[in-house]
Amino acid sequence: MNDAAVEKNSRLSQELETFLQGLEGKDSTLGALLDHIAGKGFGLLLLILALPAALPIPAPGYATPFGLLMVFLGMQMLVGKTNPWLPNRIRRKRLKHKTCAFAVRNSGKVLRLVEWLVRPRLSRLARNRVFLALVALVIILMAAFMVLPIPLTNTAPSFVIFLLAAGILEEDGLVLLGGLILAPLAAFIASMAIYYAVTVGFEAIEPMVKSLLGMD
Repeated sequence: MNDAAVEKNSRLSQELETFLQGLEGKDSTLGALLDHIAGKGFGLLLLILALPAALPIPAPGYATPFGLLMVFLGMQMLVGKTNPWLPNRIRRKRLKHKTCAFAVRNSGKVLRLVEWLVRPRLSRLARNRVFLALVALVIILMAAFMVLPIPLTNTAPSFVIFLLAAGILEEDGLVLLGGLILAPLAAFIASMAIYYAVTVGFEAIEPMVKSLLGMD
């Protein structure tokens, strides 16, 4: 197997460890990291951005800015980009070696769990341009819900994005299909929250939606 094939089939957690070892104790930049992980950049960024709001705990302040960033990334995927584009000012953001080491070693646990659950399946589907355009549209829609400063418009949509990001990372078409199937339910929950916000008021949204979904 040639080096290109090895690099293509390596897991993201391994690639991040290799990146960290290659720094040899020196600082790096966000652009260098994205260049190193190449085609997995969209999956990694979306996974990182979706995780805080996807957890069943409050994440105040994250949803709106992270949602906007995910809309930006989703639009790039929609037009067929294979690597995320970021402004040079952001690409040049310095990553201290100690910070990189801490992040890689701690995120590695999460990534290894994702890699254990998610694996290359239906990979031809996961690489299909038309199918990925559909995935990108769903990411944009889910992220647009997250931008709204309304309770319960972020957890379900961000969980869908988290699943889609994991599927993109590991070229798992089965997980991508699962994310697409869950997207209408997430959109329904977010839409109900918006409806109650308009008709009843913000303070009544969470208990009413929880009651409707039997989450009391």
